[in-house]
Amino acid sequence: MGYVRAVFRTVVVSVAYLGFAFIGVAVQSASFISRKRRHELLAFFTRCWARCSCVLFNIHVKTVGDITVPQGSLIVANHIGTPDIFALGACFPAFFVSKAEIADWPLFSQLARLGEVIFAERNKRHQVREIIQQMVERLEEGCSVILFPEGRATDGSLVLDFKPSTFEAAVRAGSAVVPITLIYHDGHEPSVACWYEETFFQHILRLLKNPRLEVSVIVHPAIEGETDRRILAEKSLRVIRETHARENTKPA
Repeated sequence: MGYVRAVFRTVVVSVAYLGFAFIGVAVQSASFISRKRRHELLAFFTRCWARCSCVLFNIHVKTVGDITVPQGSLIVANHIGTPDIFALGACFPAFFVSKAEIADWPLFSQLARLGEVIFAERNKRHQVREIIQQMVERLEEGCSVILFPEGRATDGSLVLDFKPSTFEAAVRAGSAVVPITLIYHDGHEPSVACWYEETFFQHILRLLKNPRLEVSVIVHPAIEGETDRRILAEKSLRVIRETHARENTKPA
């Protein structure tokens, strides 16, 4: 049954994603709209794509807290796997900062480029400056940016230390930082959402076969007025890590 579900979903997901690719091409081709307006449209359609993805993968998102974050916020969260993108994207119209490897994923890569995802190779110092500058530009336009400061996905058992460098974008733009804790409720250890020590195709196949996935998106109060990127990273990490630990010790 799992493989039948995977085949069916693959077909439907491919058709839906091609539709969003055409929308992306149309937005990118509309030379009569301003750059700011184009970014607003792309953020809106990215949210539509993420919500559609949640439906197609049968991912049920429960939000805890206020998802009406300030415009131009830097949204930071713990990172477990691809469903993080769908869940967060469904909640917030925003741009993602994503690892450069996504450029090699079928369909996802084309959508990412059309959606103007900010690609990151954090091990290259000169590129970190470019990433920060791109983030600042989006934030100053009033577009929110979603970042996974751990720098990689984990098995979900803990939250790794946050890399503070990209928090500089929030400092420069004077933006609020909104910490988010993601918790999956599927009873598996690690969760089926986890992308850890496996290939992209193994990860996606497991998601395609999985009948249902539930995730809580816990929105913490925005951190505003802080001008030190390290303190921003530490404050965000502390609230996310504490909530993650507390939620994962609750009885099932």
